[in-house]
Amino acid sequence: MPSRRDLLIAAAVAAIGQYEVWLTSGVRPRAVAAPAELVLGLGLAWRRSFPLATVVLVAAASTAETLGGVPMISSAVPLIATVIAVYTLVVQAPLRRALLGLAISLGGFALGTLSSHNSIGNFEFGALFVVGVWIVGRTVRTQTATASELAQRTVALEREREERALRAVEQERARIARELHDVIAHSVSVMVVQAGAGEEVLRRDPERAADVLRSIQQTGREALSEMSRLLGILREHGDELGLVPQPGLSDLDELLEQARRAGVPVRFGVEGHQRALAPGVELSLYRIVQEALTNTRKHAGPARASVVLRYSESDVVVEVADDGAGSHDGYGGGNGLIGMRERVTVYGGSLEAGPRAQGGYLVRARIPLETAQ
Repeated sequence: MPSRRDLLIAAAVAAIGQYEVWLTSGVRPRAVAAPAELVLGLGLAWRRSFPLATVVLVAAASTAETLGGVPMISSAVPLIATVIAVYTLVVQAPLRRALLGLAISLGGFALGTLSSHNSIGNFEFGALFVVGVWIVGRTVRTQTATASELAQRTVALEREREERALRAVEQERARIARELHDVIAHSVSVMVVQAGAGEEVLRRDPERAADVLRSIQQTGREALSEMSRLLGILREHGDELGLVPQPGLSDLDELLEQARRAGVPVRFGVEGHQRALAPGVELSLYRIVQEALTNTRKHAGPARASVVLRYSESDVVVEVADDGAGSHDGYGGGNGLIGMRERVTVYGGSLEAGPRAQGGYLVRARIPLETAQ
């Protein structure tokens, strides 16, 4: 079914044709012109559904009108209908069908010119219009196809980026789960050792046994706190379970020394009153510093870095800054920023990362003390 727009165009062209036939003196004989121009106009209603058939119909009606004795230049409708039909075909059809439509239209003009008293100039005038419209239509089709391809490619790249980010989150959660498991397993192992020692101390020195029990209690609390954060985090199947304690803030000195040996001068400072943090929090802060320094070494170019560990009444903050001229892009390659953000989110914290006004790059991770201790 033709669209309302196509019906209006067809009706308008048909109306123009009938106006020329009945209200002007140049379009004669009316017995030939009236039905031919009605067909020329109304046939355009199906130009989108049957573009090549519409071109054939318009060419046939125009040729029949000319062969019936209507001068080629007496009416504008044949040229208007041909231009509309050819343009519609060109923007919709592949090249071979578009060339076929052009040949049919030009052939109709040529046949009308050779079989009547129309001059060759009339043919050249009509052919110029039709060829020009064909070229414009072909250009529009090419540009539209290019824009559509680029849009599809953009959507595909965006989908790929989202999938890559999702995989990075899942991988980082699995890594966090493994590390938290190691922390908890280590704590339980310590509790078992302490319990065994407590039994011996209880026999020899009952007063000292209270200290051992308090130590077991504290270790158990830490393990339970970490276990509550482990719930809901997916873990990869088939991973080997480890019982070695993971690194913490006490291992930062060694980490910074490794960065210095790799060519990145690093300054380290601690601000505020240092507090005891849960092993999982220390592990997350350690990994954030590690990832940030790795990005500095990979992306910042020749640069110096600084690491600041800041304790306040409400939270603990770690800042890693550099003065390099390179660009950090945590969402490409290793997906570093995604992993950092996932680590602090586990503890209800926040992450800021971006270029500094004075040059270089800054990563700031903040974790509330109520979940960190």
